[in-house]
Amino acid sequence: MEEIATQPLDSETISMDLLTSQTPQSSYGQLVGNSALFGTIDLCSAKFNVGRDRRCSLAIDEVHFPLPIRSFISNIHFTLERDLTDRYTPTYIIDNSTNGTYVNGKLVGRNNRAILLPGSTISIACFANIFVYNQPDYRVPPEVESQALRKRYHIGRTLGSGSFGTVYMLHDVTTCQPYALKIVKKQRYGTTLRGSPSLTNEAYIMKKLNHPCVIRMFDFINDPGSISMVLEYMDGGDLLTRIMDNGYLPEDTAKFYFYQLCHAIHYLHSQGITHRDLKPDNVLLKDNDEYTLIKVSDFGSSKFQDHTIFMRTICGTPEYVAPEVLESSGQKLYTRQVDVWSLGVVLYTMLSGLLPFGTMNGMTDAAELVMRGNFSMAQPVWRTVRSFRPKKLIYDILNVDPDERPSVEMLLDSVWFCNSDVVQHAQAMMNLASAASYRGSPDESAL
Repeated sequence: MEEIATQPLDSETISMDLLTSQTPQSSYGQLVGNSALFGTIDLCSAKFNVGRDRRCSLAIDEVHFPLPIRSFISNIHFTLERDLTDRYTPTYIIDNSTNGTYVNGKLVGRNNRAILLPGSTISIACFANIFVYNQPDYRVPPEVESQALRKRYHIGRTLGSGSFGTVYMLHDVTTCQPYALKIVKKQRYGTTLRGSPSLTNEAYIMKKLNHPCVIRMFDFINDPGSISMVLEYMDGGDLLTRIMDNGYLPEDTAKFYFYQLCHAIHYLHSQGITHRDLKPDNVLLKDNDEYTLIKVSDFGSSKFQDHTIFMRTICGTPEYVAPEVLESSGQKLYTRQVDVWSLGVVLYTMLSGLLPFGTMNGMTDAAELVMRGNFSMAQPVWRTVRSFRPKKLIYDILNVDPDERPSVEMLLDSVWFCNSDVVQHAQAMMNLASAASYRGSPDESAL
């Protein structure tokens, strides 16, 4: 049993809560008491305290319980917190108590937090289910069929959407860990409810992957009408947005990202996987720092090659796809060197903010430029790239002959990466001891 008034008060939290509560605001939810003594309490402020102290948002006093029973309740027993500027954000409960706060019968733990879903029960100390949390505006997207997902996670705002799926913000209600939920509706593929191998291809590939620069998948649910993947969440957005926000990237920043990309593609190829749709949109950043970890994502077009080295399917984004893919028309074979070509296009775009094979005044088809390998570095932005090595690297990579194109191993051995502080920074961030673990140190005859 907790002694009365032994818990130090967070006077700033309480006074700010009282100040906020004096301003009329709309309610985002309610605490519904299990008896008429508490009734239904509208939640309107960013912080809401419950405890024995009279300055709490809800002070539990002699009206609710006699003194011997109240001694089990802390001065501030628990706090509810919510970002009122974002209607999709979770509502957190923080356990400030000595004798315990429980959500759905599970102890939160002192100074820990959990997330409340509509219908969550809250117990304090020895008083079971004293409140039920209600949030009328919480809506689970209808395509989320899995009841296990609905119970385990808070499903928030839409992070992105495409022709075959939607990605939502996700939080584990127990750990509060953020994730991304990718949902693909089978109906969009025009398949039967059993689905098809193409639908499960991405999940099948991602199950096998474990690399610091490749997005991780933590869970996979195959429901009758959809497929759901719980993925690693990256707070920094995608590389295309980063490039567009800055116009282009400084050479050192581009080198920092490109080195990580080369490691990611090298790893995928070592696992027998060709990405086939590598582009800035599919490269995610851990946070908003300039020098941050990047991860390759979106394996919907990827191919697990098993014991073969050739592919023939036409796929990918036209501006980033290799000429041999366009030339194949689905009939000729090509190799994993298509990923190297895409790496070159990504590097060009990072350094210039432009596409090497964009149309020229609408007069030339981009596919025609790609098949001819016709690109230029005459634009004024290239004057900001003072080193000739990244330019030479791009020319070497964007070779229409895949046999003359450097391999990923050769890219990792590039002189551009040699004795570079940003490369050492990237190695440390990826937890790699040395680039020499791949091919050794390059010499001046290298790329």
